Amino acid sequence: MEDLSSFFHRYADAYLRFDPTLMEEFFHFPCLINDLGGVHAIADADALRQYHIPFFAELKNADLAMSKAMLTDQQSALPGGARALVSFRFGNRDNNLIFDCDYSFALLRHDSHWKIVFAQLGEIRYSDLF
Repeated sequence: MEDLSSFFHRYADAYLRFDPTLMEEFFHFPCLINDLGGVHAIADADALRQYHIPFFAELKNADLAMSKAMLTDQQSALPGGARALVSFRFGNRDNNLIFDCDYSFALLRHDSHWKIVFAQLGEIRYSDLF
């Protein structure tokens, strides 16, 4: 079974492809995402794609070329679940930081794979360049 660090490294790498369909493998449906826009109830893969489309457009416009995830804390919850705190960094082709942020996740192990059931944006720090 994949550890949470590897899971979030793959998750961060998926953003570099600008393809919202790639995000489906990381999420359980239904799920909730709480970000700057409020709480989003994501019922299925189509809703998840629609959620990611504007964010991918912003990242592409900012010339995203680097996406990193660092697992800062993890705790086992109930059997088959976990809680994780992850710090993300997004940078452009010139190695300039676009923004970084912290997220809290609740995950479920489903068929030997981790799946996100809840994502909560914590602090977000924007670069002065954007």
